[in-house]
Amino acid sequence: MKPAAATSEHRTLGVEMSADLELPHQRFSPRLERTFDVLLSLMLFLELLLLFGNTAMRGLLGTSLVWANEVAEYSLTSLAFIGGAIAYHRGLHLVVRFAIDKLPERWRECVECARHYFVIVVALIGLRYAVPMWHEAWNTLTVVLQIPKSWTLLPFFIGMALTVVFALAELRRHTARQHVVAVLLVGGLTLAWFLAQYFTGPWLGTAGIGFALLLLLFLVFAGVPIAYVLSVTAYILIYSSGEEPMAVSLAMSNGISSFILLAVPFFILAGNVMTDGGLTKPLADWVTAMVGRMRGGLLQALVIAMYIFSGISGSKIADVAAVGTTLKGMLKEQGYDPAESGAVLSAAGIMGETIPPSLVMMVLASITTLSVATFFVAGVVPAAVLGLCLMIMINRRAKRFDWPRCPAVSWTERTRLSIRALPALMVPIILIIGIVGGFATTTEVSSIAVVFSIAVSVFIYRGMNLKSFITTLADSGAMAGMVLFMVSAGSAFSWTLAISGLQPVVAEFLAMFGGSAFAFMAFSIVLMVVMGSILEGLPSLLIFGPMLLQLTRNYGIDPMAFGIVIIISMGIGTFIPPFGVCYFVTCSVMDTSVEKVTPRFLPYLAVLLIGLICIALFPAISLALPHAFNLH
Repeated sequence: MKPAAATSEHRTLGVEMSADLELPHQRFSPRLERTFDVLLSLMLFLELLLLFGNTAMRGLLGTSLVWANEVAEYSLTSLAFIGGAIAYHRGLHLVVRFAIDKLPERWRECVECARHYFVIVVALIGLRYAVPMWHEAWNTLTVVLQIPKSWTLLPFFIGMALTVVFALAELRRHTARQHVVAVLLVGGLTLAWFLAQYFTGPWLGTAGIGFALLLLLFLVFAGVPIAYVLSVTAYILIYSSGEEPMAVSLAMSNGISSFILLAVPFFILAGNVMTDGGLTKPLADWVTAMVGRMRGGLLQALVIAMYIFSGISGSKIADVAAVGTTLKGMLKEQGYDPAESGAVLSAAGIMGETIPPSLVMMVLASITTLSVATFFVAGVVPAAVLGLCLMIMINRRAKRFDWPRCPAVSWTERTRLSIRALPALMVPIILIIGIVGGFATTTEVSSIAVVFSIAVSVFIYRGMNLKSFITTLADSGAMAGMVLFMVSAGSAFSWTLAISGLQPVVAEFLAMFGGSAFAFMAFSIVLMVVMGSILEGLPSLLIFGPMLLQLTRNYGIDPMAFGIVIIISMGIGTFIPPFGVCYFVTCSVMDTSVEKVTPRFLPYLAVLLIGLICIALFPAISLALPHAFNLH
């Protein structure tokens, strides 16, 4: 599974167009995209100034802007829906291509065409059921600004309308035959559903849930972007059960109303600033100097670099790309097989899932009752346990295959490299101190991290100028839009499953195996590994995370420790073949193939599974640090 190819790339598939011929949509759509890119970048920058300024004002003057949070939440909604539309146009939304890439080219193009038609249908459904929500909210005023709440829904309308425009622009590149086949495919599926609903509906309970999950898997493997699959499946499930579909639009809007989620775009921006601003190289050089003399020293350094950088970017793909690109040349120079390097990088990516500021941890905390600060602290030791497992395996394989050690580095050089890396290392330190010390909320700390990252990149490492910063803002806004729209759609789908009775169905299923805590934990691990591989990490967590966490009370399992277990399980799913999106990214970064990496990856996967079992069996591994800081 991987993000859909960028627009400039996937337009070259199918119909060939003359380079001299500029069609109307080619002039219109990029201009529209650039306009909203500027708007999105400006909104993200103003949101950063607002929250950072409000945090500084509260810390220095003891006062704050009462309207700041309300405006910031409105900006978050805009990032989610307008940014989500731009992410669709850029090809950033997650798409499973495993099945459609195996089709003959002519049929693959027809399915691609049908995908865009399907996205248009989803957007129009969203617009249709958002209209009554607008009317209902008109007479309700916001708490601070005292404006009609309907205006907070405006980004939803703009985002859905933009999605339609961008999808129509994409459809212009397809042939008439492809359009006919695509319309027949989408129309046939719609007609089949209406007929089935008419003769056998309404579908309630197990029947409705089973249909929804089958539909979800079918559409995902058909190449429809996962966020739009979650949206339409939620609408269909509610409609099939006889409920009011407007509730889904409301659930999508409410799904990103959590103040915690304001930290998501900031951590994405901080990671991009540090990657583009040249902070990765000093960190990698410092780690290599410190541990390079161990057996398999450069691979050991890769694991530790991933541990540190995961505490900066919050995004696993960003971690893999930044660290892998930095160390790839050195690994080749020392004679390491790219397949072995790719295997270690994939395994280290799994390790980093619970290192703050993990985006999936923030999202799970935002849709459940978990404290994000406690969650962040709880993830540090389990990640270290997994890292230790990997380093032990590297040491054993280094003995067996006689891998080299790095050249010795003098203490003078180590001191110089430590001083050079210190500004970059300060970012995770600021995060932990700010959150654990209670000096600021997670969202406020994230804004401080961004400002500090910008200052370090510009004034110390000199890796960023105004032009590159504007580009980074636009890229971060689009990526944040993809993540937040996924959260919105996933929250709505999870809510529809909950009201359809999924939790009792799962509890009844587990009762068949004795209903023990061990059976529940084993079921949860297997479920999250499998669904994390098929659906990617975030969607699987959004769908099943809240339901599984609610069931922990029935088995006497600590929800915080359990949350760590399912996040690691999900991470394993995203890094294992044949679907794991991060696995393919890793192979691409290290210039190798999935077929070569997989046999090398299995020993590391085995020790990670052993580490996961230990973390699941001994909750104290996750809870020791929160207890030490009186957070749990």
